[in-house]
Amino acid sequence: IMSVLFYKIRMTAQVYSQREGIYKNEIAIKSDEFSKVFNELGSAQLKLMESGKISALASLSAGILHQMSQPITAIHGFVKFIKTEMNEQDKFYRPICLIEEQSLYIKQMLNNLMELIRHREIRKELININEVMTKAVNLLKDELRIRRVLWELELGEALPTVNADATHLQQIFMNIIINAIQAVSQLPRGEERRLTISSEFNKEENMIYISFQDNGPGIAQEDKNQVFEPFFSKNGSGSGIGLSFCRDILTEHHGKIRVESRVNDGANFIISLPCEAGETT
Repeated sequence: IMSVLFYKIRMTAQVYSQREGIYKNEIAIKSDEFSKVFNELGSAQLKLMESGKISALASLSAGILHQMSQPITAIHGFVKFIKTEMNEQDKFYRPICLIEEQSLYIKQMLNNLMELIRHREIRKELININEVMTKAVNLLKDELRIRRVLWELELGEALPTVNADATHLQQIFMNIIINAIQAVSQLPRGEERRLTISSEFNKEENMIYISFQDNGPGIAQEDKNQVFEPFFSKNGSGSGIGLSFCRDILTEHHGKIRVESRVNDGANFIISLPCEAGETT
């Protein structure tokens, strides 16, 4: 969860810095504050996970989230003030609007994360998996566009419902999409970046399969068994907790995640979830 949030923060600051540098020092300072508390959280998480103190981890996470809410509130207020001093014809107006929009999104995500910490139990209900996938993609459309990723969403028809927690599944999908964005961004300049997200129903197995296929550099054979372990990260661009989170939550849904990949041949992360018999969407 935290990896998604930190990625969003970094992307927001980076995009604006690329377009205009007048206010980037102020934003960079706030981004550094995020980086510091995020790294502190990662180190503390590892120690707490090893000792099994889950309740302490939840308390720590709540405290870190509170710290993170302060600089993002400052950023949001800062750009709102700047916007009032501008008009729509100003060449900096669109970048400022982008930061205002994205900082508001981060504030909302912080609130959602706090809710997850307060209510850690899985809340299952019959859901339309295609709707959850679509929401996840819509939340990351800006990143896909900014990173020049050509994406396709291929939704299977008349899929059975899944008894699942929609919020947790949406977070899983976002984690995997972000990983794919980071992967294809490593391709040489000018090379096409692609991501295909699809869903389908296997009637014989009574399972829904969700696929995230990218054309990035792929994963080495010796790393494939480690990518779902906590804090495993090869490129240094993420925290290494996203895929571990995905696996753990899917296990609680009686689902699975696996990866098919070869070096220089992209990666395909495949999720399988059991369906509810007789229910279709």
